[in-house]
Amino acid sequence: MMEQAFSRPRRKHGRIAVVSMAGLFGILVAILLIPVSLAGAGVTGWIVFCIVLSVLWRLQFVRPNKIKNKIVITGQIRELKYEKHDEKTGKDTIREDTYFRVVDFNKYLDEKGNHNIAIVGMAGSGKTLLTYFIINEMKNYKKIIFQYKEKDRFVEMGTPTLYLSKYAPNVFANPDIFAHAWSVAFQGEATTYKTIPDIVKALCEKSHNWNEFKKAIDEEIGKAEKSDIITKGALNAIKRQTERLYMEHTADYDLPENIVISFEGMDDRAFVFYAEFLLSQLYKEIKSPKREGTMIFIDEASRFTGTTTLLPEIAEEIRATGALLVSTQRVSRIAGDIKGNCALQVCFKQTEGEDIEQIQKIYEPYRWGISELHQFEFLDLAQSEAHRQIYTFSLKNPHIDWKPIIEWKPIMENKSQDSKGEGSKTKQNIDYPKEIILSLEHAKNVQGIARALAKKFRNSEEKEDIAFYKQKIFKIVSKMAVNELIIAERTDNVKFNGERGQETQEIVYCRKGNNPSDYHEYLVNSCADILYHKNIVPKIQPSGIGTADIEAEKYVFECETGLKNAINDIEGRIKQYKKLGRETLIIVPNQEAKKKYSERYPDVKVLTLPELWEAEL
Repeated sequence: MMEQAFSRPRRKHGRIAVVSMAGLFGILVAILLIPVSLAGAGVTGWIVFCIVLSVLWRLQFVRPNKIKNKIVITGQIRELKYEKHDEKTGKDTIREDTYFRVVDFNKYLDEKGNHNIAIVGMAGSGKTLLTYFIINEMKNYKKIIFQYKEKDRFVEMGTPTLYLSKYAPNVFANPDIFAHAWSVAFQGEATTYKTIPDIVKALCEKSHNWNEFKKAIDEEIGKAEKSDIITKGALNAIKRQTERLYMEHTADYDLPENIVISFEGMDDRAFVFYAEFLLSQLYKEIKSPKREGTMIFIDEASRFTGTTTLLPEIAEEIRATGALLVSTQRVSRIAGDIKGNCALQVCFKQTEGEDIEQIQKIYEPYRWGISELHQFEFLDLAQSEAHRQIYTFSLKNPHIDWKPIIEWKPIMENKSQDSKGEGSKTKQNIDYPKEIILSLEHAKNVQGIARALAKKFRNSEEKEDIAFYKQKIFKIVSKMAVNELIIAERTDNVKFNGERGQETQEIVYCRKGNNPSDYHEYLVNSCADILYHKNIVPKIQPSGIGTADIEAEKYVFECETGLKNAINDIEGRIKQYKKLGRETLIIVPNQEAKKKYSERYPDVKVLTLPELWEAEL
């Protein structure tokens, strides 16, 4: 029974001490009254015993504020049936705050059909603290943890950490998994261009690293017929998305039994691509002795929703040998086939209508209960015997023993062609202007350029090495911009930490003379990223085919850098889309460009990237 996992916290030797003390008081009173009346002494002694016992009984229990690092039951939700005046029955749902009971988490989990867990909670709900607690409690499991957010502290829980931006897996070793991971990461474009997975697989088969892959794309674009718009569009889309996945160094390695995989510094599409690649490899090993008793944790699982990810298959297969733990902010953002394989479904307070509706479909009192939760409280949406009562839980005074980060470094076997002479910190003759222009293929600010140089010449991402090159190039980059060797534009943008967007302003540096320009591609990708976080599926269109840069269900988006002298070229497309019933939004990098386009197109919404994030679409 589930109740066997619950207990009321008592002080050490509580019951024995309470009964003994009450008994002593009763005997003492009885002895004193024996000379007066033997019968009276017995009755009075018994009464004193009962009174003292009732007083001391409550004192044996630990106060709620003294409970440390435990899940407790704070109350229960019940559905009451009653008779109305017309002899019909009605229902009412109530919450009862009860005395605290401590939950033995492992016993509670053992009562479930499997050990798969889904954790859902908005920012600030206590979801991350509970996740730390659960991972810490599952001591008997080997652990493979995918950490997406840089601020999270899974890397400090004593498990060795692999920094994927330093040691990316050799994704070119398996073209089938490569193509699958690509289609998961870029589901929208894979839907627009059905041929992308096949093209990606063919390109992967010809390549050993990302540089060769990019070269193969350019060769295929050169071979494609001008009339073959679909193929060219697919290849341009692949080329554009490659920039988000590019890693200079890759290595052939197997993940150890226990590892935290940190995606620090990587964007959301790179996270999905490399995570799905590694998950595909783990899926093949789930039933092997090495992976028996393994718990896999995926943060930000919502990023895989609506894709062809293998997570549902992993959730089903791992039930017999291990556990899958997934977390996200909203109930509706976890695919049903993943959630359905999780016997423990932790849910903190939800406020969005779509989420409330899904919870209501499980059981009506859950919907009512979710809305009545206090801060840091949660329900188990898969609780057994929920028809009797639904327990409300909370993690009291959480505490984790943080440990120093242990970095795991694989043996580098497959380095890119640009990695010669790595690790040397001796004086090097570097042509900085040339290297800056080369690095602008991927980096777009001084920090990014310095990071690229540190990786190339020192095979390092240490802060001191990045700071060294940042100091070296700062004046050089500014001088190159003044001399118009590169483009430098002030840009208002939005940076994302999980689901939260924060407005930022930066100077974006780009190469000159590219068609389409680096700056234009930067705007298009930034716009698409914002749309993705607004739950709008962006379809990036290839350049040169007479369409808007991005198409969505109700809107189309023209990304304009503001660098062109003539800005009339989009007028025809705006009218064309208007006839089709789709509104055009012009996306610009800053207020100066906004003024320019607003004057030319007064009837069209012109937005900066932060304004797009705030807009209701």
